[in-house]
Amino acid sequence: MDATISRRIFLGVNAAAGVGMALAASQASRAGAEEKGAVGVGIVGVGGRGSGLLGLLLGMEGVAVRAVCDIIPERVANAQKRVIAAGQAEPEGCSRSETDFERLCQRDDLDAVITATPWEWHTPVAVCAMKHGKYAASEVPCALTVQECWDLVDTSEQTGKPFMMLENWSFRSDNLAVLNMIRQGLFGEIVHCHCAHSHDCLSHWYHGSAKAWAAKYLTTHNCDLYPTHDLGPVLSWMDIGCGDYFDYITSTATDSFGPRDHYTRNFGPDHPLAKQKYTQGDIVTSVVRTKKGKTLVINYDMQLPRPYDNRWMIQGTHGLYNEQRNAVYIDGVATDWDPFPPYHEAYKHAWWREGSSADGHGGTDWLELKLFVEAVRNKTQTPLDVYDSVTMSCVFPLSGESIAKGSAPVQVPDFTRGKWETRKPYFAPDDGKFVRPGAAPVGRTEDGMLTQEFALGLRTPEVQLPGVSLRFTGDPTPHAGWAAAAGQPSHCMFAAEQWGIEIGVPKGSTGKVAVYAYDLEGVRKQTVVFENREPDRLDDFHKGVWVEHAFTAEDTEDGLLRLTVSKAGDVGNCVLSRLRVAVAE
Repeated sequence: MDATISRRIFLGVNAAAGVGMALAASQASRAGAEEKGAVGVGIVGVGGRGSGLLGLLLGMEGVAVRAVCDIIPERVANAQKRVIAAGQAEPEGCSRSETDFERLCQRDDLDAVITATPWEWHTPVAVCAMKHGKYAASEVPCALTVQECWDLVDTSEQTGKPFMMLENWSFRSDNLAVLNMIRQGLFGEIVHCHCAHSHDCLSHWYHGSAKAWAAKYLTTHNCDLYPTHDLGPVLSWMDIGCGDYFDYITSTATDSFGPRDHYTRNFGPDHPLAKQKYTQGDIVTSVVRTKKGKTLVINYDMQLPRPYDNRWMIQGTHGLYNEQRNAVYIDGVATDWDPFPPYHEAYKHAWWREGSSADGHGGTDWLELKLFVEAVRNKTQTPLDVYDSVTMSCVFPLSGESIAKGSAPVQVPDFTRGKWETRKPYFAPDDGKFVRPGAAPVGRTEDGMLTQEFALGLRTPEVQLPGVSLRFTGDPTPHAGWAAAAGQPSHCMFAAEQWGIEIGVPKGSTGKVAVYAYDLEGVRKQTVVFENREPDRLDDFHKGVWVEHAFTAEDTEDGLLRLTVSKAGDVGNCVLSRLRVAVAE
């Protein structure tokens, strides 16, 4: 999914597209929904967002929508018609009162209940569903208070029923590729992250037709009203809840300037919206420090004119990813930003490698629902669990508490009750084989040996040859940035007097080892010694020279080959720029 894609594009689309998706559902999907073993689903809230989710569910095989609930009867009737049009039996409609979801949750033919109501109903519906033995999922945020967070955790633990918040940005292809890069160690140890939900929502979200009910929060709250889209990928990036945890949060808010200005310019100074008093600050900046000493900046930015952006940046001891630049920087690999798209492709997550739908926010809605349904069907843990769900959502109340206390630090409750210290990362595992863009691929020599070439001085060599490993001895220094002649390497490893390379290979194997020496200034003299061979003396290598030796089964009796380069003159140091290893199969 394009990292710059805007949620705005999709907010008005799902409801209209849902009917079309339902009508276009395949005959196999329709028949499969009522077959034995179909996952029975009830949906609470079938307005704009719930209508979009309904359309996605109706397009999935083995899903039966058996009940729908909304306080507006016309919405219920419309949802029932769509289910029938998709080839399923008419679902029960529940619209007697605000609490008629309780009747839906009591049905014994439902396996899961999905909530897409206004925010204040997310926790009550989910808790009711779990207490009646159902898997529960809700739209974001899943809780508005710390107590509601605890209600979700306690109910899930007590009933044994999983709860999942439907945070779709956790499932974006670009964010999952970054997660794979982190788990492959490209950025080293993660130290800091920045994230934001920068989305001008005044005209179409807070006071538009899609979510006009949310406008009340602009006059009753002052906090980060919508933290989960920022934090969606961040928790797994930073192993929050699985080895680290939020310690405390400090939040600061501007005053409210945007709403009154916006409505004055668009409707005139006498319009009620222009005269309204707004309590919600335009920009809320929260800083979280973790138990392990990492930091995280979270920005709420939804009331000032601007294009959509999440401003993700994740930084570690070896480099960083920057969503705004659509770029990465990895120390030792490049001297400036590298474009992210090749990395996105190289580290694409299995969920996206296996193919996906483009329906719902670039396919993220479809993917998260598909994985949720699979968990319900298989009676396994949902892809996002209750602990991650409430950790994302608790920023809503805790940021408000910090702001009310003059930006004082506020302790983050440990919703895992200490389990974060021993829990292993569980979200989005991927056992794929990844090769960094630009890394030397494994090839074959003319005589059929597997071979790989390494650029010395640019990066830690990524060895792909089976059974081969590399270790530098003598503490050489990597260097990049020589003003090399055309076609010559601008990088090397060097030491003042002597250093070496130990090459682990399969015992009894045969093959070849070669090194490339290049002397930029033309003043160095050095020797290269491979195993017990006679030294190769290099007195003039300013045009570059390869030194190659074959190795035998006798050389590899202990599974280790040794190469040493030593200074042989009075000027400069001893350098090598490339290493090539070939092993016979």
